[in-house]
Amino acid sequence: MIFACDNCGFIFSRSEETEQCPDCGKYEVRPANEEEQKEFAQRMAELVREERAEAPRFPNLVETEISMLNTFSFRLPATALQIDSRMIVDIIVEYGQSADDENGLTGNVWARREGGRTTTFLMSVHLLAKEGEAPQEQVSRVFGALSGNGEFNEKLVSFVKCQMESRTDTSSY
Repeated sequence: MIFACDNCGFIFSRSEETEQCPDCGKYEVRPANEEEQKEFAQRMAELVREERAEAPRFPNLVETEISMLNTFSFRLPATALQIDSRMIVDIIVEYGQSADDENGLTGNVWARREGGRTTTFLMSVHLLAKEGEAPQEQVSRVFGALSGNGEFNEKLVSFVKCQMESRTDTSSY
């Protein structure tokens, strides 16, 4: 919550209601109005930019939450999709236990034009998890589920065509 002091004009945030200003100590604190909230947000954004620019801060391991992410990738030429182009598509699959179902294995599929900077989400694939299954077996199952998947092929074709349309010079394909 954002607060303002009517005595000194200090604008500050607290997670709980407070009556005393941390700057002047007076008990003339009230919830900040819309304009004061915008001013506070602008000041905080500027402070963050200044901090990051002057001294990059690396997180302390105590503050960091570490997640394990299983990933595999492969390349596919556009010609494999019956598209007359020299474009190569990098396909990245992140997979792991489903957040919604502990008995599920979920993979999120992303695509990027070779050498491109932007990655586009294509789809998710969901499989039953197998207890004690090795990561390589999971990769094989997820890859197999994509190989025969009509929806995956359609989304990949759509991605390639969109990439081709967004380029004004298609001779590089």
